[in-house]
Amino acid sequence: MSDPTLPTAYPVLRDVVPRYSDLGPDGQISAIGLGRWFEDARVGAELPLFRRLVEDGGFGAFRILLAAQRLERLEPMPFDGKYRIGIGVRRIGGSSFTYGYAAFDGDRCVAVGDTVTVFGTAEGSARLPDALRADLAAMGLDEPDAPPAYQPGPERRDRSLYPFALPLRARVGDIDTNRHVNNVALVGWYADGVAALHDDLLAPGWGGPPPEIAPTSVRVQYVAEVGYPAEYEIGVSVLAVDGDRVDYGLGVFLGERCVGLADASGSRGDLPGETLAAWRPLT
Repeated sequence: MSDPTLPTAYPVLRDVVPRYSDLGPDGQISAIGLGRWFEDARVGAELPLFRRLVEDGGFGAFRILLAAQRLERLEPMPFDGKYRIGIGVRRIGGSSFTYGYAAFDGDRCVAVGDTVTVFGTAEGSARLPDALRADLAAMGLDEPDAPPAYQPGPERRDRSLYPFALPLRARVGDIDTNRHVNNVALVGWYADGVAALHDDLLAPGWGGPPPEIAPTSVRVQYVAEVGYPAEYEIGVSVLAVDGDRVDYGLGVFLGERCVGLADASGSRGDLPGETLAAWRPLT
């Protein structure tokens, strides 16, 4: 079996040229930038048999939607790195499949991630076409233990669980070709929620909270489509404090209805423990 932290484990490798907009306030590639890189690799994946099926009219209208996503920066990622994204397929199910990703600076693995994708038609989720299965199988990853998909419990959808909230309005620029708020934009929303909590806990200032306490890993479950136009709230709670690490629980709410969930983790920095404890879940 292959080591998923080595470039040779991935059937496809793509060079990446960092953009200034990929940087976070700490001057490193942010979780949002990393999500954009993984999205570009996913959209650019070669699926020749399935593409031929669609172009020949052998398949009707369909949609490809994300159900879950994980982004984890393992090391600082400076702007001048020599980056490649590795992509392969971790799992092929009945109506869904899982891509695995890694970001390499040279041959050093600096970030990892995965996405669970659901194939659907107007009637809902649908069985993956044989042509698509064949394309995905050709990109299979040979790894020992693929991480399980992020699946928080149903209790996390309770609005009262989140003692802090940030109101947000969906913008036209957030919408993707599926006419809902894009997955990378949603990662940005969750980052906004954590930053707003940090700003509330610390002295507010121009430029936001210290960049070293921004989350470096995010796990997302897409509960329902997040549409436009609408007013949302990002609920935030502190799930755990373990030494220098803080784990946050987040939810996107349309009124009382939960449409998305996430966990995020980052450095504690100068955040006081007793203050963080005050933002534990209410239930």
